[in-house]
Amino acid sequence: MSTKTIRWFFPQFGENEKNGVLKVLESNYLNDGEVTRAFEEKVAAFIGCRYCVAVTSGTAAIALSLMALGIGPGDEVIVPDLTFIATANAVRLAGASVKLVDIEPLRFTIDPARVDESIGPQTKAVIAVDVNGRGANYEALEPLCKKHKLALICDSAEALGSKYKGRYLGTYGNAGCFSFSANKTVSSGQGGMIATNDIDVYHRLRELKDQGRRFGGTGGDDLHPVLGFNFKYTNLQAAVALAQLERLSQRISHFQDRDRWYSKALQGCPQVTLPPLDEPGEVRQWTDLLCQNRTELEIAFKQNQIDIRPFWFPLHTQRPYRLPDEGFAHSIHISQEGLWLPSSFELTEEDVGKVSKIIRETLFLL
Repeated sequence: MSTKTIRWFFPQFGENEKNGVLKVLESNYLNDGEVTRAFEEKVAAFIGCRYCVAVTSGTAAIALSLMALGIGPGDEVIVPDLTFIATANAVRLAGASVKLVDIEPLRFTIDPARVDESIGPQTKAVIAVDVNGRGANYEALEPLCKKHKLALICDSAEALGSKYKGRYLGTYGNAGCFSFSANKTVSSGQGGMIATNDIDVYHRLRELKDQGRRFGGTGGDDLHPVLGFNFKYTNLQAAVALAQLERLSQRISHFQDRDRWYSKALQGCPQVTLPPLDEPGEVRQWTDLLCQNRTELEIAFKQNQIDIRPFWFPLHTQRPYRLPDEGFAHSIHISQEGLWLPSSFELTEEDVGKVSKIIRETLFLL
């Protein structure tokens, strides 16, 4: 039995983050301000879009994107059945209703054919989730949404730095949404970002996040010409995120090495499927694996102090979105077999070898 815990994933912060936070404290302006603007500009430049707006979370990013596109009560939004529940909750936060559809079995992203057959008179938008850094099928989704005059929002929470067909994820559709929560490549504890090339959407987002003010104010005799709320992302958070952003290329390179290590170590392993890396520039947030005997693997990992994370339950099985299983065969199957393996920044090739050895030994005994 291993004596060292191999952790699944956890954030890493260092001196640069501390120094950035101290500078903000010394400035005596902790609220959403110049440091936040600098972070927005750097992300926009990195992914190649015109505008970015930082907000409190990835959930808020999706909800505000919907609101900025005029989607709310009485409207329906199509959402993939296999995603973190925040995707659907953001739709409800915007006041719209959720229509769940099944996923593609190979890339785990929303199935465009199921989207097409699910469009109804109240459907106003589709949210495509770039699951674990895999781009959804935007070659099919973009023309489909254009044909039916639907907004397309990209939940790219797990995809910062990953590409699909040569473009950075988050730059497709009307808006792309990122997350900076603890288990992301760039983390500020919490936080989110919306990317868009539409100046009208950009201006509405700025109003929605700051009490209807497009360019901030004093908190006194400001004009509030439209309805807005408070979803501001502070300079303190932005200081941490800017320091994290300096490590993005290094972390992406490590993730690519990590996936190669696992692919080599598990090559030919029976009862295990590693989803293919078939898109140039694609970066997985975590290494995932499908296994029919997942329960046995989970027990073996726990016995050997190896942290893993099973895939999400399908949304249609969660109480707020409960539906019969009919029509969700792929999301059910993938959910039952999927595991995210240890994928942290500190993971070594030796660690991958240990994890893979446990997998092979466990499955050999079955």
